[in-house]
Amino acid sequence: MIFKNNFLPYIIILGAAGIVYGLIYIFAGEFNPLAVNWYNSYSRQAARWLEGYLHLAEDIPWLEIARFQGRYYISFPPFPSVVMLPFVLAFGITTPDHVIALAVSLLSLVYAYKIANLLLANKAHAVFISLFLVLGTNYLHIALWGAVWYIAQNLAFLLTLMAFYYALTPNKKHSFISLFAMCAAMGCRPFNIFYVPVVLWLIFMREEGEFVPFAKKIFVYAAPAFVLGAFFMWLNFTRFGSIFEFGHNFLPEFDYVDKFQLSSMPDNLRRMLFNFNLTDSPMFHGFAFWVASPIFVSYAVYLFMYGFKGAKPTLETCLIFALPVLIALHLLAFSSHLTLGGHQFGARYTVDTLAAVFLGLLFIMKNIPQDNRVYLNFAPFLFGLLLNFYGTVDFLAFYF
Repeated sequence: MIFKNNFLPYIIILGAAGIVYGLIYIFAGEFNPLAVNWYNSYSRQAARWLEGYLHLAEDIPWLEIARFQGRYYISFPPFPSVVMLPFVLAFGITTPDHVIALAVSLLSLVYAYKIANLLLANKAHAVFISLFLVLGTNYLHIALWGAVWYIAQNLAFLLTLMAFYYALTPNKKHSFISLFAMCAAMGCRPFNIFYVPVVLWLIFMREEGEFVPFAKKIFVYAAPAFVLGAFFMWLNFTRFGSIFEFGHNFLPEFDYVDKFQLSSMPDNLRRMLFNFNLTDSPMFHGFAFWVASPIFVSYAVYLFMYGFKGAKPTLETCLIFALPVLIALHLLAFSSHLTLGGHQFGARYTVDTLAAVFLGLLFIMKNIPQDNRVYLNFAPFLFGLLLNFYGTVDFLAFYF
C-alpha cells in the first residue's frame, strides 16, 4: 500500500543513493563532485574532434596514450567522447566529469528499478533489488569517479540496462532505442557484445516468437545502431587502419606482448575466484568478484533453485539458462587479458557483467514466487554495501 504512489519508489531509491553517495563524499578525502579530474581522456579527445582533428596535439604522460605513426591518440573505445561533446563546448576540457558520473549512476538506478518493476510487478521488491544492484555490489566503486576507466564502465552499465529495458517494454518501437543503446554500450566496453544475443532474444520474444516477422523488422530496428557502429568503424580505420582497432594495441606497454593471451587465464581466474585479500587497497588485478559483488551468490542460488524446480521449455526459460553461459564467457574473456586492471578495489572488470546478472536474477524471481523471501537477500546486500563503501572511500582518499 505504501507504494501506491508511482513516484514514491523513485524518491526512496534516489534518497537512499543520495545518503550513501553523500557519506562517500564526506569520508573520501578531498574527493567531491566538483573536484578536478586529471584523467580526462574523453574530454581531451572530444575537444580535438571539435577542432577538426582525430589525434591529440601532444602526449600527456599520466594518461594511457596510443602512439601510432608519430601521432598520439586516446586508446579507449570512443563513445564516451561523443557524450562529452556538449560538455566540452560548455566547459572546455575541464568538464565536470564527477558530476556526470553521479548523474549516470542515478540514471542507472532508475533503469534498474524500471526493469525490476516491469518483471516483478511489485514496487517494493523492485526498490529493494535495484538498490542491491547499485549500492550492494562492486558497481558502487565505479559509480562516482569520472576518471577515464571508470566513466566508460559507468556509461556501459547504464546503456546495457537501457538496452534491456527498452527490449522488455510492450512498445515494439522501443527496439530502435534498445539496439542503439546496446551498440553505444559496446562503444564504451567492447566485451558487452556478449549481451547482443540477449537483446535480440528479448525483442524476438516481444515479436511473439515469430521468426519471419522478426527477421524482416530487425534490420529496420537496428538502423540507428548500424549508423553508430559505422561511425566507430570509420573512426578506428581512419586512425589505425583497422575497423577493429581503437588504439589499445598501440599503448607502449603492449609493444612487445599481446594483450590477450591464453597463458594469462589460469592466474587471472585464480585471482577472480579465490583471491580474498580484501583490505589491500588500492591493488592491481583485484580480488574475488563474487565477494566484491555478492549478487553473484544470490544469482547462483536462485539459478540452482530454478533448475531444481524443473522449468518448462519456453522462450523465457531458454533465456534464463543462456544468460549464465554468456556471463561465464564474458568472465573468461576478461581472464585472457594481460592484467585485470590497474589500481582498483574489488574486481572492476567484472562490473560489466552485473547488468546481465541482474536481468537473469529478475527473470528467475519472476518465475519463483517471492513474497517476503526476497528480503533474504538483505544479508548479501548489506555485506556488499559495507565492503564496497569501505573500499571506495579508501580508494578515493588515496587518489584525492
